[in-house]
Amino acid sequence: MARLAVNNGAVLVKLSRGEKIAGLLTDLTIPAAAVEDVLVLKDGFAGVTGMRAPGLALPGRVRIGTWRGSRGKTFAVVHQGRPAVQLTLKDQKYRRVVVEVKNVEDATRQVREAAGLDESAAPVLEDATFRSDGLNLAGTWTLPATGPVMGLALLLPGSGEVDRNSDHRRMPLGVTRDLAEALALEGIASFGYDKRGVGASEGSFLAAGFHHNYDDAAAALELVARRSPELPVFVVGHSEGAFHTTALAARHRERVAGVVLLSASAHSGRETSQWQVGQIAGALPAFPRLVLKLLRTDLAKQQRKSMVKLHASDQDVLRMQGRRMNARWMREFLQFDPLPFLKQLDMPVLAISGGKDLQVNPADLEIIADVVPGPVETKCIPDLTHLLRRDPRTPMLSDYKRQIRERTDAEVLATVASWMRTQVLATDLPSSKKQ
Repeated sequence: MARLAVNNGAVLVKLSRGEKIAGLLTDLTIPAAAVEDVLVLKDGFAGVTGMRAPGLALPGRVRIGTWRGSRGKTFAVVHQGRPAVQLTLKDQKYRRVVVEVKNVEDATRQVREAAGLDESAAPVLEDATFRSDGLNLAGTWTLPATGPVMGLALLLPGSGEVDRNSDHRRMPLGVTRDLAEALALEGIASFGYDKRGVGASEGSFLAAGFHHNYDDAAAALELVARRSPELPVFVVGHSEGAFHTTALAARHRERVAGVVLLSASAHSGRETSQWQVGQIAGALPAFPRLVLKLLRTDLAKQQRKSMVKLHASDQDVLRMQGRRMNARWMREFLQFDPLPFLKQLDMPVLAISGGKDLQVNPADLEIIADVVPGPVETKCIPDLTHLLRRDPRTPMLSDYKRQIRERTDAEVLATVASWMRTQVLATDLPSSKKQ
């Protein structure tokens, strides 16, 4: 097992001979000043994303070596299901170091002290599971390090094969993780979970429909509400998660004290998809646009053909354009309309979108402000993209890999956290609401 030590202003990561051979690694010496953050991971696998290059990976057992992703390289020595220490570094060969060591709490404390980090501000992570549709789904509570818990929040990520942090294996977005950390600083405990068939959750991602995702969110809301029935409960959704947030809050008005909608659409899935195609086609660089013109390829026409094939099938999984896709999810998503649910939200609502969103029309904020009957605040951040990152340039999907090297936008995080704290201080407890 790897060893982690602090000596003369440096963090030392010492490996066994077998670990060095298996992962083609050497011992690390890291200046303590280069450590930006230190976390204890209940399962070390959660910190290792991207592509292995090089190293040893035994499915469901071990990851030793270097993993490369859009956020940089990760130095990994972990076994699945075992706790590990995760270091986030700046100006080093590795962006992250994730190692399984003995006494992870002591090792974390020593590194934080050497790096001059405020140990008291680090949130406490607590794993939890819940049942939905006969499946065990796994997630993590992010709790304030000190002081009382003032409120509870359920965090729902966007579409795709993402985990409790909003991370896809090829696109570690981290939105729900960043939100959880920001809320913890305001005394709000939050819960995020792995989607079906992702991370530690059972089931099949490809076979799961849009309504399955809603059912899972509803089961997670039950878990959150049961933790401390006397505390107000909030639901925060990004992209697809905003659709589910809207429906959950409308159907459980007696339980939900407030709603946060990030990059949310006020139109049906079908209308939203059609809008996306127009935006993406217009945002293509000059050369791809020229190729499409020479090939006489009409993206909108291609989309219509795909929709015909999709609706002609009743399969959960369908092969389209050479790849397997979750057809059931797409059919149900296209039919979903959030507007009737928005009209039922009589609790406080905060909606934030970006002026450079290519996937959801930021003008939908005006519709949300108009139709929501409860107190509503909207905010459009001019350079914000659908990924909740800033981009001063012309927005393009090809820039997503560059954008995710940054954390979720600080203004978004601060706005959500301060708004929720204000609501916590002013909101009646759910138990006192009229049924």
